[in-house]
Amino acid sequence: MTGGRAIRAEILKLLSLPATYFTLLGTFAVSVVFAIAFSRQGIAPVGYTQAGFIVLGVIAVTSEYSGGQIHRTLTAMPRRIAQHLAKMAALLIVALPAAALTALAGGPWSDAVGASAYLALTAILAAAVATVLRWSVPAVAGLLGYYFIAGPLLRDRATFAAYLPDAASHDLRSLNGSAVVLGWVLVAVVISAATFHRRDA
Repeated sequence: MTGGRAIRAEILKLLSLPATYFTLLGTFAVSVVFAIAFSRQGIAPVGYTQAGFIVLGVIAVTSEYSGGQIHRTLTAMPRRIAQHLAKMAALLIVALPAAALTALAGGPWSDAVGASAYLALTAILAAAVATVLRWSVPAVAGLLGYYFIAGPLLRDRATFAAYLPDAASHDLRSLNGSAVVLGWVLVAVVISAATFHRRDA
């Protein structure tokens, strides 16, 4: 299977999951609600709506392990690293327009580009973590625990907090913040690809 066909196959699999639509529609709705609620304060709700993209990234991976889908996938695409990268590319293709709509609905238009990139990259980072863990609950719990508990605590106390993966959500126009998130994503994808390549399905 060629790279383009593999990506198309992964997109179709992701779009065939009801959880994909529930997650994206729910995230969009929450974004609109928070945008209305916080409109007077001028607060962009990216910090809240990122939860939906975390869940999207996790289910894109862990859904493969229910019903033996992963074995059929690897039969069709036995080159594991290529298959893993195709899945990440497909997730990015699906997540980016959804992230753009969410960002436009939920925050200032001036932050839309940065917010779209941040949310889509967060989905990829979550998928990489889920690839290593393979189970939905620990992946979602760990990621939400970091993004909503550990991350905010570290931002107030640690000088290195500007280099953590959630830092860009507070400065969506900063190129430095975007570079930090991209760096974390690249490292996470490399680690997850190596893990997926070495481990039994």
